Amino acid sequence: MKNEIQINNIKFWVDQNIIYCKFYNDFDKNYFHDGFEDIFYEAISILSNGTYLPVIFDLRGLKSLVLVKLFKLLSNSSKLEKTVLSKVFLIESQKRKIILSFYLMFRDTNVPNLIFMESDLAIKYSNHNYALFNSLSYDH
Repeated sequence: MKNEIQINNIKFWVDQNIIYCKFYNDFDKNYFHDGFEDIFYEAISILSNGTYLPVIFDLRGLKSLVLVKLFKLLSNSSKLEKTVLSKVFLIESQKRKIILSFYLMFRDTNVPNLIFMESDLAIKYSNHNYALFNSLSYDH
């Protein structure tokens, strides 16, 4: 199983049963195209190796328009819902958290979408969610 995948300015990796996705410097609206959603689906499918894992999308540092477009795509993706346990989005300000929260208010999804400003809370939530999901076969 691969532990890291880099596609253009998007890096995916697995650490302690969480898939992380980070967007780098010059990621912008020019990356959105037909099949863009498939990049996430394929990378997450490879990294999860047939198991349901939580994913943390680090959206900190993205321009506002790109942030909103990317958030809408990822939070609403039915393809990703088939591959992940939960979707967590990291952002850097309360203002952005409020804006993105409006997109989640009336959405009914099978997979939780949460927004955090602190990475330690995002990791704690993801670990708890993973442990809860696997509690029947999870031994300490």
